[in-house]
Amino acid sequence: MVKRRIIAALLAFVILANLAGCEGVAKKFRRKKKEKPKVPRIVQTKKYEKKPSIELYEKHYVYWMTWQSELISVLGKNNKKDSRCINEIVGNLKDMQNILVKEKADGLERHIKRLESVRDTIVRAAMGPASKDNIRITLEREDRLIKTDFSPKKMRNYLKKSFDEDESESKAEGT
Repeated sequence: MVKRRIIAALLAFVILANLAGCEGVAKKFRRKKKEKPKVPRIVQTKKYEKKPSIELYEKHYVYWMTWQSELISVLGKNNKKDSRCINEIVGNLKDMQNILVKEKADGLERHIKRLESVRDTIVRAAMGPASKDNIRITLEREDRLIKTDFSPKKMRNYLKKSFDEDESESKAEGT
């Protein structure tokens, strides 16, 4: 009788072990295959060269005009908006300046300096009614002057041949 109970218990243990399985334990100790990192495949169909073009100048010119008119229309209503507008204005003017040859870029520099002084006033949030009017007058004057002197139609013949033209000029002057 005792033998039967031992055999029955052993048989029950084997059946339970088969039902529950030891897969979890075996899986835990199995070596896992190392996965190779997948390298993304990038196919470059055409090599692009960055060089100044009238289209690029026009793009920055239009962006500048848009931000300039936006700032003139909303000046003083929201300081964060004013700061964003003046930063975009100065940034686009500098991009336009980078596309132009040295003598025209120097002509644009004085307009950038004036607008940077306006930016300093706006960022400091030191705009009273008098300074707000002064800033508006400055913005409108610079808008007229830049549109008159630096329109894409007039600048078509004053574009650099390449963006690293200044570097090659400075190297030539240094030798």
